[in-house]
Formats: sequence, structure tokens, C-alpha cells
Amino acid sequence: MTPFRVIRSTPPARCRAGRGLRGPAAALCVVAAAVALACPAPAVRAAGADHVAVRPVMIPGEGGTPLRGSVAEPGGTGRHPLIVLARSWLVTESFYRRIQLTAAGRGYAVVVYAPRGHGGSGGGSGLAGPEDTADVSRVLDWSLAHTSGDAGHIGMLGVSYGAALSLLGAAADPRVKAVAALSGWTDLTDVLWSNGTPTPNGFGYVLNGALHGAGPRTAPLHGIQADDTRRLTAWAAPRSPATYLDRYNRRGTALFFADAWGDSMTAFGRKGEFFDRLRVPKRLEMRPGDHGGPEFTASLLPNEVADSAFRWFDRFLKGVANGVDTEPPVQVKPVNSGPLFGAGRPFEGYPSWAAMTRTTRRLYLGAGRGLREAPDGGSRTTLTAGFGTVADSGLIFLQRSLEAAVGVQVPRPLALVPGGTGAVWTSPPADAVWSVRGTPQLRLGVTPSASRGTLVAYLFDVNALGTGAFMTWAPYSFRGREPGREFTAGFALRPTAYDLPPGHRLGLVIGTADSQTLPRNRPLARLSVSSSPAAPSWVSVPLR
Repeated sequence: MTPFRVIRSTPPARCRAGRGLRGPAAALCVVAAAVALACPAPAVRAAGADHVAVRPVMIPGEGGTPLRGSVAEPGGTGRHPLIVLARSWLVTESFYRRIQLTAAGRGYAVVVYAPRGHGGSGGGSGLAGPEDTADVSRVLDWSLAHTSGDAGHIGMLGVSYGAALSLLGAAADPRVKAVAALSGWTDLTDVLWSNGTPTPNGFGYVLNGALHGAGPRTAPLHGIQADDTRRLTAWAAPRSPATYLDRYNRRGTALFFADAWGDSMTAFGRKGEFFDRLRVPKRLEMRPGDHGGPEFTASLLPNEVADSAFRWFDRFLKGVANGVDTEPPVQVKPVNSGPLFGAGRPFEGYPSWAAMTRTTRRLYLGAGRGLREAPDGGSRTTLTAGFGTVADSGLIFLQRSLEAAVGVQVPRPLALVPGGTGAVWTSPPADAVWSVRGTPQLRLGVTPSASRGTLVAYLFDVNALGTGAFMTWAPYSFRGREPGREFTAGFALRPTAYDLPPGHRLGLVIGTADSQTLPRNRPLARLSVSSSPAAPSWVSVPLR
């Protein structure tokens, strides 16, 4: 094993430590923080490098704000391709050490830094605002002056918040030639809002920013509380990589994305549509799991996601003809791909996000709570708002990742969905595998007792015992409706890939509350969901 050494030195500047989380936001980081503290900086095999040196540094960011970081470089002389890794929130630098050392061992100069307001860096968080983006360019300037990094071969890597900063940095600075964005967002409104429904993650995001120096103008809590979509959209636009689509296309920036189907913190949202509009070298890998789950073990062990990122950089920073640019750009592993995030299952390749769906199957809500191939006499059910059910999208924090790691879901006996709180419709048993691929669509006739409210819809794989395995879900909120008057609610569920086995049924559950939403229902309001031959309600299932 090629040795490396850690050079401990006194940083050239002093900065205050980031303030800790308090209150509700602290609950969101218990798991991440506990594991981060347990992650050492292990030795790694440094392939082809004579020596890897690591040193802590303090980098002057925009306006001179000190940014805490570290540098790992191969030994020898000459310039090396440069990778800048922007850290995410809540985890320590040691979480990234193995990735940093592995990259250095592959011949890259690697600079890791903590965004302003976090991880010992100075300043206050701008929540991916202009100063945070400008910091990326200042880190590049410093790296080219103080490391062996090559100005003509620069890449950026990040997880979660760091992924968004990497994409935004590439949009702002043309020196960035390639990006690997893991579990990040492309449209920040998808994090704050889902089909008109505010998310707890949106509150957690801006609250965390406020606790790390973001002022009221930067953290628009009031906009979320007041359903001020115009304000939120305007605030989120400059913080959303999707805003800069034309810049990526004009420069040809090579973009790699890795995401999880069940991401509960940076929902996939409209990333697929954004991906298809890119006219650059690009790759999207989708795996089972929750936020950051598939790449989580990269802090300790060889990891499939990290290997894919290195393969991307090898091609577009080093020029290695490894074939990654000749493979289908969309690579998919279904939700039920087996343990270890589907590690034993090969990817399915598609030429585009849209190509993943080749046909659709429409099922109508019918009598007897059945999903029918054609409209029948219809059905009507009335729900009392405000109560959750066993169909909840995430009964425990990061549940999808725990399930994807072991390859078994928490069982959901759908018979336990109480009438009046939720309703269940099921299809006949499938006579062959249903390869669900894409974004399900739902159309419902809704009669509210109040002018505003929230519905939550779920799709399940239901076995012969009536136990459901989670496939996908989405909330839907409305406002300004006339009480007692029916309207049509049409909305998309979150995209998914799932193989429904023969003999199993597709289950649709409708409720009014979920732990991953901030519902807009008035206490004990009533919502009626109806379907009739004249105005049928249906779910459209995308199939491969």
C-alpha cells in the first residue's frame, strides 16, 4: 500500500467555528452527525502515486472570508488535474477523507473546503447565494496558486448542499470542466415545495441557514409559511442550477448526477426534465435509497457511486478513454433491486430520461375500492383531515436508505389504514411483471369542506397478504376553492422505478397527512374523493 502522510500545520488565519444546531433542526442531523464522528481518515491504496500529502489550510473566500479546508496531492513534480470538493452540512471533514485520498492516489490534486458559515469557516451561510457561489471561484484561484492543480483540467465534486454549490460554481466559473453532483438539487423549489405543499425539509433548510448566519432576507421562512410562491420562486431561482441551463450547454460542461429514488431531503423533482434538456456530456445514475444513502459508505469503503464519479473525472479531466461517454446516459436500478442499494444488479441503460417510459397504463378508481381498466359505476369516499396512516412516506429518518441497505422494506399492512382517515384502492393481480419506470400521474375529483387543504397519494406493491411495499408518493395542496364544490386535482407523483411481481396488486392510498409534508388542512376538515363515469378519477402508471 502506498503511504500517505498528514501534515499538521497552523492555519494562516483564524475563524470562528460554525454554530451548532438547536431545536427541531438538530433532530435532522442525529444520524449523520453520529456516523460522521465515527468516520476516521483511513489509509487508502494510492494507485500510481509515489506519495500523497495532506495538509490543513485556510482559504480566503469572497471578501476575504476564511474557509477551512485541506489539500491532498500526489507526490512528484508537475501539474495534476484539480478536483475541488465542497462539503455538505452536518458532517465533518473526516467524512470525506477517504474520497480525498483515493482521488489523490489516482493522480488528482484535491482541495476540500467547508462552505461559509459551516465546518469552521467564517462568515454566514447564504444558502447557496451569490457569496457562496463566488467562494467557489476564490477557492479555485487559491488552489491554482498554492497546489499542483492544473488550470486547464478542473472538476468539482459534492454531496447534497456541496453538490448544488458544485453545479452553481460551474455555472459561474468557466474554468470548471466537469462536475459530479451526488444527491443535490437542480431546482431549489423542489426542496421547499411539492405540488403546492410546503415541506419540513424546506423549513429545516432555511432554519439551518439562519442558525449559521443567514439573515431574514436569505432565509425566507415567512414566504413558506404564507404560501408566497412568487417570493419563494424568485428567491430560489439564482440558487437553482436549472436556471443556468444555457450556460452549461454553451460551455459543454460535463455533468454527472447520482441520486436516490427515495430522497426525502433533496427530492428529485424535475431533474429528469432538466437532464434531457442538457446538450453536454452527461450521465444520471439512479439507485434505491434515501438522501446520500448510496454514497454514504464512501467514507469507509470502496463505493460504487464514488467509483462512478472518479470514472467521470478520469474521462473528462484526464482524457482516459474508459467508455463512460459511450454508454447510455441514464442508468437505473429499481427501488426493489436487492440489498446494498442494488449493488448486485446491473444498471438498465436509457438514451434519455423520457425514454425510460415507453407506455402507460391507466387504472380508474372504481366501485368496491378497485382499480379498473375502464370506468365503472364509480366510487366516493370522505376523509377527515389531519391524521396520518401506516402509508406514511418515511416513518423514521432516512428510512429508504436503511431499507435499501438491507434489501427489505418495513411492512405496511394496508388493512390498518382506517376508513375515514385514508382510503385504499387495489388492482387485480398482475399476470406478468409490471416494470414501472417514470412519473405516475393522478387525477382525482375532490370536494373540500374548506377553501384550502392537502391530499397525499401513495402507490404500493401489495402482496397476497395485503401487505404493501412502498413504490412512490406525493402530496397535493390547494387553496382558494369553494367549499362544497367539486374540482379536479391533477398532479404528478414522484418518479420511480419498481418491478411489481406477478400475482401482486398495485395499491393506491389516499390520505391527508404525512410526516414529510406540512399539510394545509384546517382541523377536522373533510375531503371527499369521487369518481364517476362522467368524471372518472384515475392513476396513470408509466411502464418500460
